[in-house]
Amino acid sequence: MKKASSLSHPELYAALRNGDLDPESFDHEAHIRLAWYYLSQQEFDPAAQAFGTDFYRFIVRAGAQSKYHKTITCALLQLIASHLDDERCKTDWEYFKRDAEPLFANALGLLKRFYSEELLFSDDARKHFIHPDLSDFP
Repeated sequence: MKKASSLSHPELYAALRNGDLDPESFDHEAHIRLAWYYLSQQEFDPAAQAFGTDFYRFIVRAGAQSKYHKTITCALLQLIASHLDDERCKTDWEYFKRDAEPLFANALGLLKRFYSEELLFSDDARKHFIHPDLSDFP
């Protein structure tokens, strides 16, 4: 199994899709890095669909389906994409990391700007994407 931190963006993408990625090495930054890679390669809708499908397949293989949260996954994709209008954020991972620092520092706190805890942590939000109830995404 390959460690997420040792892989280039294309290698991380391939390892996830091939079932070759070590789940223990797939931390929050690797999750964002992979989502950023999908979103930087194509338009939002097909990228989000592909990421969702591939990521869910990965967590099923890892036996971690109970950890999957559809709304959090989709909301983070929206927030990552909000930075990609800046071409440099779309092509330079390190620049993106600096620009999108709140996604790394406290993603859950960031999501609570858009969602009430009641909605975000509901069973419905875990299973289906629910639009924010406090504020629209940027």
